[in-house]
Amino acid sequence: MALTDTPVKISHRGEWPGRIEFRRGWARAEARPWNDAEPDATIRLIRGGAPFLGASTERLLHLGAPAALSPPLPASARRMWQSAGYVTFMDLALMRLPLDRQPAAPDHLVVEANDVPLDRLLAIDVAAFSPFWRFDALGLQEAIEATTRSTVLIIRDRDGLPAGFAIVGFGAAVSYLQRVAVDPQWQGKGMGRSLVRVAARKARDSGARVMLLNTQYDNEGAIALYETEGFVLLPEPLALLRNAP
Repeated sequence: MALTDTPVKISHRGEWPGRIEFRRGWARAEARPWNDAEPDATIRLIRGGAPFLGASTERLLHLGAPAALSPPLPASARRMWQSAGYVTFMDLALMRLPLDRQPAAPDHLVVEANDVPLDRLLAIDVAAFSPFWRFDALGLQEAIEATTRSTVLIIRDRDGLPAGFAIVGFGAAVSYLQRVAVDPQWQGKGMGRSLVRVAARKARDSGARVMLLNTQYDNEGAIALYETEGFVLLPEPLALLRNAP
């Protein structure tokens, strides 16, 4: 990784592989394992510049993380990370849905269920996604708390248990489809489409004018679904950046 000419003194609280907080004056960053299957760390810069980010990353690697991954970043936000020694690891598709018209009605009963135990949602997520992309408990909680307001939508199976879920984050003008996951045994029945439609309806009802999501470019089935529901693939991708020894 790139080192600053003058070492930046920082403090940290926590130990790897747990959650770690880095501080220097008003500057602050947080790190945690990417998930329970991937040994790399993910680091979130809350306040601070490239020297602080670089010093925090260096400390994180020294504490035992094999590498550090950024959040998904637009091109305009990458320069500071690159100055701290990060390089592009993976591009992610960014998609946008205008909410000027009411989205189509769902084909399944979709309900808000913010009281569903997280372990039930995690079981669906682990079954639906490859190890690198699946959530662990921290990742799922962070997705729910990423915006000031959010909701969890579910479709129940014939036994009343969640068969699929979506997480929607609400903003003043922009809402975010944070996650859509359907248990593989219930895939192919249109549940994902119903979750997307209700998520868009909830976003529109909240006052948002657009909804955004990101996904992997090789997730062709999901991209095709989103496009048929009116999402447009934006020309500029997001990117995960990585810093490793």
